[in-house]
Amino acid sequence: MIFSSLAEQYYDWLYKSVCGEWEPRNLSFHRLLMFLYNRNYVPACEMDISRAADGTNLRYRFATENDISYARIDSAFTGIPCSMLEMMVGLSIRIEEHILEDSSAGKRTGQWFWNMVVSLGLAAMDDQRFDEERAESVIERFSRRDYKPNGAGGLFTLSRPTEDMRTIDIWYQLMGWLAENEA
Repeated sequence: MIFSSLAEQYYDWLYKSVCGEWEPRNLSFHRLLMFLYNRNYVPACEMDISRAADGTNLRYRFATENDISYARIDSAFTGIPCSMLEMMVGLSIRIEEHILEDSSAGKRTGQWFWNMVVSLGLAAMDDQRFDEERAESVIERFSRRDYKPNGAGGLFTLSRPTEDMRTIDIWYQLMGWLAENEA
């Protein structure tokens, strides 16, 4: 991702979307999230193109919330594909606002995001322990869908999968995970 002041402001907005004003366990994850911000999300199947659209649409949500013109967003991000961070934040927001919206539970966007980070195998990579080579390997494995049939190493790990998670799109992986964890 090209870094302009607008792109930096946008990254900060994405970071805050999943970390809020706090750092989990007093740890900083800026290096990990910046790594994800700088990695393109490449949809593995036709249905996963919607996950990329959710991610890039966050740019306009950011613009609206910060009184930035869409033309300025278009100019700054023309030709820049969805990043891994955008896809994961976009999916987390979709879970929170469209599937499991519950005002009494508070805002859980970060919870959904960090569940995906854990499933990928990146949760131990706070700023002090970040290993770019290892993170690159994890994202390449995810992109190749070379994770375990139960989804471990992907975005959603199931205890009792009914299908090989590597063969279904991310949306249906999510539905399986929700059925197992939110029932």
